[in-house]
Formats: sequence, structure tokens, C-alpha cells
Amino acid sequence: MAPVLRNEPDLLQTLYRSLTHREGFHAFLEKLTGAINGCAAQLLVIHRQPLRMEHVWYHGLSEEFLDWYLENNMIAQDVVSNQAIKQAPGLFQSALPLLPDFRPDADYSKWENEQDMLDSAWLVVDNTRTHTFVLTIQRTVGQGPYQQTELDALNRLVPHIRQTVQLYRQLETRSKAASSLSAIIDVLPDATFVLDSLATVFYSNKAARALINRERCLSIRDERFSFAEKDVQAAFFRSSAQVVRSSMGKEGYCSETLFLKRERRSPLIFVIRPIESSELLAGGALVSVYEPDNRPLPTAEHIAAYFDLTQAEARVCEQLVSGKSVQAVSEQSGRSVATVRSQMKQIFQKTGCSRQGELVSRILAALLR
Repeated sequence: MAPVLRNEPDLLQTLYRSLTHREGFHAFLEKLTGAINGCAAQLLVIHRQPLRMEHVWYHGLSEEFLDWYLENNMIAQDVVSNQAIKQAPGLFQSALPLLPDFRPDADYSKWENEQDMLDSAWLVVDNTRTHTFVLTIQRTVGQGPYQQTELDALNRLVPHIRQTVQLYRQLETRSKAASSLSAIIDVLPDATFVLDSLATVFYSNKAARALINRERCLSIRDERFSFAEKDVQAAFFRSSAQVVRSSMGKEGYCSETLFLKRERRSPLIFVIRPIESSELLAGGALVSVYEPDNRPLPTAEHIAAYFDLTQAEARVCEQLVSGKSVQAVSEQSGRSVATVRSQMKQIFQKTGCSRQGELVSRILAALLR
């Protein structure tokens, strides 16, 4: 069994508290430095090409040193950083084996001598397409080199460190995405929700929050839509999963429309559209909820003119947009179901749609004002 660092439980608690602490990982690095008898520690975010330090949490370093280090881009001289960007995430290592081939310039050697540095325990925490996350803990000559038993003790923390850094990145990405989207989403008059790549709700505008508060037929539980109707719940699950997949280029799917029935009122119309993958989101969906009681739906005349349909085809579209099924359209128009389906095939060809939900979504996007 690997040796255990003193106060390991407290270390882990401090590590996970970094997710919500306003100073991030600083408190954890301070405790980690003390637990392993180090003199300083850093968690670095390194941009690989060109090589530069983009963020650092630290303990045991002076502001003067950090200013000098950043201004002179000394990370380009750092033996650990230059090795770390070439490696996959792994376990803690000593920096001493790297030193025989290390040829620093005069400034870097001068700093090492002044600081009396001897060794570093270093860990490649995570890699993205462009960045490397590295944790280092330095020791002076007086503190001595790292022993394998000490590295083994540090390695007990590695799964927790890696998980916490990945969670921190996800939370930071969600926060940036929500902040960027809020300026757009908040001014929309209709209830609008943003789903992430896991189809969970991570942002909603004021109209959406008001809708959730007053409607008993739906709610948000554990960051997911919860519908009173089981059929709608299953349909929303399927549709949102397909739309999100299409947003990441994994499926040829565009948009979908669902209708949520309400007692003695017109149904709520849920339109689910893909949000393309970007630096902020790995894909997702925009869910717009329209209330026909508050917003007049497109009429047959407008639909016919915009999409170049016959009046009979446009009347079918008008009824579909209001939430009627093909069977209901058939009964109301006095035509057979087969005739209505034949009309829909013509409508699909003229509008470029392949599904009823996509057709309704396209009509609403074009004509709802």
C-alpha cells in the first residue's frame, strides 16, 4: 500500500472546495506544499504553441518573481514545462532525471541558484487540443530530493486532482457560455432554454423561469426538463438527444417540435434547434417555448405566400402548427388520412423538410412575429 500524506482527508476536502472558492486552487496548493515538505507549488495552464503561461495558481512565490517570470517568458526555459507539454497525463515524477540534458540560459540559472532550488515533483494533470495543465511542487537543497515513497504518496491524490481540474474547466466553460449567451437570450420575448452537450439545462431567460414557475405540466429537476405527460417526456428525451448529436456533426438532424397539452388552454409549443459546437459549447440545443394564447400563430394565407404552397396545403400546415395531429386534420377537413399524408409529402418537397416537427419549426422560425 502506498504511503499516505499527513492530513490527506483535509487535503482532499480543500481540493474539492477549490471548485467554489473565489481563489481557486491557492488554498489547496498551500496545504499540499506543507504536507510534502516543499517550498512552493504551482498549477499552471500552459499554451503549447507558441509556448506561454496563460494562468497560474500558486503558493510560495513572490509577486516580484512572478512578474519577472512572466515578463521574460521564462516558461520557455523551464525544464519541467518543456517536458510536460510532450507527455500524456500520468503520475508524479521527479525533475532530477531531466537535469543532465537541461541547458538553461544565464538568467534562469541565476534564478535557480538564488532560490536554492534542487528538485520538483511534477504532474501532467490534463491535456486539451491546445493546452497542458501541470502541477509542480519545488524543493530547495536543504529540503532534499523527492524520494519514490513521497511520489507514491502524492500519486494517491492524482485521480482526485485530475477530476477536480476537469470539473473546474467544465464549470468555467459553462459560466463563460452562459455569460456570452445571456446578452442574447435575455432579450428574447419567448421562454428560451439552452441545453448543453449532455442535454441538461444550463441557462434560461427570465420568460423561461416565469413559465416554469406558473405551469404545473412541466418543471426543471436535476437540470433536466420534467413533463407531467410520460409520452411528452419520452418524446423530448429522444428529440433533444438527436438535436444535440446533430449539433456536434454526429447525426443528420435539424430541429424538432413538440406540443405540451394544457387543460382548457392551447398547448405549449416546444421548438428544439441545434447550437453548433464552438469554443464555448461542445454542441447543444436551443429550446424555445411559444404560447399561442400570447402570440398569434402564422395563418394559412401567410404560410401559402411564404412557402409557395396551395391554399389546401397551407391550411394543413396551419392546423399542424396549432398542435393538431394528422388524424385531427383529417377529421376537421373531411379528407381521408391518406389524402392528408399525400398533401404532407408535397409540402415536405416544397419546404425542404423531412419530418412534421421540422416543418412546424421552420414555419414558426420564418413567420412567428
